[in-house]
Amino acid sequence: MKYMHFNSSCSYTALAMLLEEKGIETEDTEIALEMGLPWLFAKEGDEYLAGPMLQGAKWFDLYLNPKGFCLQEEPIEKSHLPEYLKNHKPCMLGIKRIEITGKHAVVFHEYNGGYHFSNPTKEGSGQPTEIALTEEELLDSVEGTMMVGHLKEQEPQSVNLNKLREESALVIRDNISEIEAFCTITHKPKEYDEALNKLFRALLLDGITMLELAGERKLAAEFKSIQKDFLDFMRGERTSLLADAISLDKLRKLVEQYILLIKNGAV
Repeated sequence: MKYMHFNSSCSYTALAMLLEEKGIETEDTEIALEMGLPWLFAKEGDEYLAGPMLQGAKWFDLYLNPKGFCLQEEPIEKSHLPEYLKNHKPCMLGIKRIEITGKHAVVFHEYNGGYHFSNPTKEGSGQPTEIALTEEELLDSVEGTMMVGHLKEQEPQSVNLNKLREESALVIRDNISEIEAFCTITHKPKEYDEALNKLFRALLLDGITMLELAGERKLAAEFKSIQKDFLDFMRGERTSLLADAISLDKLRKLVEQYILLIKNGAV
């Protein structure tokens, strides 16, 4: 059984499970470090993303291509999913269930009157490592059209991370600029809630996880002090400026240190 070793790494653990079926032993942490995940940031729509939020073929192929694989993704309509799964195992998809938190990546591996999934969890979490669903339960766990991914073999290809690192440095600069602008204006509680994932998660949650994974614990600890002030503000009445609760000057300096690591090719 493969377990999750860092926050929100269910899709990376699911990828390790798919690779295990191909005879390749790896873990979520190994995948993340080998593909340089701690040094990658992106913006999709109005949301800044880092670490385990960078999912899908574009990102997973950074690890897979040199090993002679790619992630084949297919959009499958909900009504077609049960039959599709029977003919495409193993594969990865995201489901929502009461027994797991939020949308979660799982790996389908068997149909024998029910649909059986491996469920990435943290060791000792108490969450089930295997989930069996009837067809009705499966359809209740998904909505609309979903992406289903499976591994496809191909000729090994090298990947160049330099361009992605350059783009990441620009993205993280845009992120801190938007944070600074946001923090100097008062907002309604709903606007703070919406900004939590869109603006702040990449730097004050997933970025911290990635720095710790990369061994940059001192810088991670500095970001954590900002994270604490931010969360204290979010738990409060939120009547004052966010700029009065967190040090934007310190945050900007920490971001510049992070950018240096990205540009200097930290491994």
